[in-house]
Amino acid sequence: MVEEAELKPQREGAAFRNRWLFGGTTYRRMVEPLAIAQYYRDGGKDYVNKHRSKHFKTLEEWLEEDSTKTKNELNSTSKKKVEVILTIDSCFWAHVEEAILACKELKEVKDKEEVLNKLVEFEDYVYGLLKDYAVSPEIFLRQSSYMSWWKDYKAIKGSSYTSKLANFMNDAGKIKLYGLGAYDFP
Repeated sequence: MVEEAELKPQREGAAFRNRWLFGGTTYRRMVEPLAIAQYYRDGGKDYVNKHRSKHFKTLEEWLEEDSTKTKNELNSTSKKKVEVILTIDSCFWAHVEEAILACKELKEVKDKEEVLNKLVEFEDYVYGLLKDYAVSPEIFLRQSSYMSWWKDYKAIKGSSYTSKLANFMNDAGKIKLYGLGAYDFP
């Protein structure tokens, strides 16, 4: 689809038809996480900067360039339909995998501060997505990479660690309410 669209002449500043933008965005949000899983399963690192396919980048650029109502509709999430959303950031799982690698790296490096800062940035990123209901509740499945990261991160930080994300994650009731679209973030 990307190659076909690039061949068609477009007036400067012309928006792609809504159908193409919607289809491309949905495709990217469904398929890119599979490409990410394959990449990290095969031992890859830094997917976003080193391996992300041109067509995923192009599809994301099209969405960013489109300043119309369509973009807002595609990025809007609703607490009421959280159980059926695709995670807004198609690279979310790459960020999770990098956070898992950072947790492992902490055991090997002497200068831990830089790695810990990356993990705190990731924590803030995740909390922001949760607060916007921009991430699927499937991240909370027991065997998910996200829950694996959380288990490792919690062990690193200790049980007394508090943050917005830690307060949320340490309360199973809040997670359940999130999945139902009924949790109100402070």
